[in-house]
Amino acid sequence: MAATRTNEETRVTEYGETGYATRTYARPGRLGRRRRGLPLLAAVLLAIGAVLVVGDRVAAKVAADEIETRVVAELSSRGVTADRTDVGVEGFPFLTQVAEGKYDKITVDMTTVRLRGATLPQLNVVANDVTADTRQLIDGTAKVVAERVRGTGTIDFGSLATIVDYERFGLTGVTFANAGNGGLRVRGKAQLAGGIQVPLAATANLTAVNGGLRVRVRDVDFEAARLPAAAKGALDALVRRLSLDVPLPDLPFDLSLDRVVVEESGLSISATARNVSLAS
Repeated sequence: MAATRTNEETRVTEYGETGYATRTYARPGRLGRRRRGLPLLAAVLLAIGAVLVVGDRVAAKVAADEIETRVVAELSSRGVTADRTDVGVEGFPFLTQVAEGKYDKITVDMTTVRLRGATLPQLNVVANDVTADTRQLIDGTAKVVAERVRGTGTIDFGSLATIVDYERFGLTGVTFANAGNGGLRVRGKAQLAGGIQVPLAATANLTAVNGGLRVRVRDVDFEAARLPAAAKGALDALVRRLSLDVPLPDLPFDLSLDRVVVEESGLSISATARNVSLAS
């Protein structure tokens, strides 16, 4: 058997049943070898990419845990505690952010947030353009500062009753509810001179003013069949006092209220702040 080769084929002379014959076999060239190598290269690149992604997310988790520890300590020093605080660091690639000491977005989700004078069932905070020195972050001494912070949360009606203190004006047993059409339903009993009690119901409009709540009462209804003549003047004075501006307890991260909406379970609030120290 004799064989000759070219760049792309091999010719082989073989003896068979019919005598000697020459057959030509194709042989893999460089293009074939390159095609076989492409899947291997893709697999290697995917493996490297997966390692980098996993490493990136692990680093993000470590940083988030450290920032969470710092944030909780900062809030506690200001008299703010929560049943649960979860911190997340977003943005990809994270390792690039670590190298620069600047983070695109940090989220802080808190439940049962206890402030001085009120409790918020939940508060969700998004901090953007955050700076934190990487070496100090590793050492646990970093100052974490956000250029912009936005918070959203809820104030349930029970907590609202402690913030809007109508009892000092002689209205007891106060309850709040959603009146529909963006209004707040207020109910209570007006305590008048001589031990007279008059059931009262009203609708109030709420707006955010100077970081606090502005309450404006309308549609007052004295839920009594007959009102004593002597009580009318006292009730009119009471109604005038029910419209007032109420400062809120200090919110975390120096947040200032800028929007409030009455919903079924309470007030939905949003607040903003700039150049905020999340941890120092």
